[in-house]
Amino acid sequence: MHDSPIIMKLTRRLLLVTIAATIALPITAFAAKGNKKTPEAPPDFATVDKDANGSVDEKEYVAAMKSKLTEDAAKTQFAALDKDKDGKLSKEELAAPVETKKKKNQ
Repeated sequence: MHDSPIIMKLTRRLLLVTIAATIALPITAFAAKGNKKTPEAPPDFATVDKDANGSVDEKEYVAAMKSKLTEDAAKTQFAALDKDKDGKLSKEELAAPVETKKKKNQ
């Protein structure tokens, strides 16, 4: 029995689409998982408090965050964490999550 050329073309196309979907879907799902960021733990207070005076000043915070944030971003984050606006962070202030603009809008 001979299959018509149209049926053979459709069969090939269906096979190619199936193979492409089999390859693409797991890759897409894996890439989507990679975009989810887990919240970072705050830096260890004792490590950041270089002068061991019981508080973290802006200079200490900026230095500790150098590998993660630009200087301006670290200063902005410091200001957001410094709830009592005394120019230094307590253990509680450092451990508190930073509220982002995105969270405020939701």
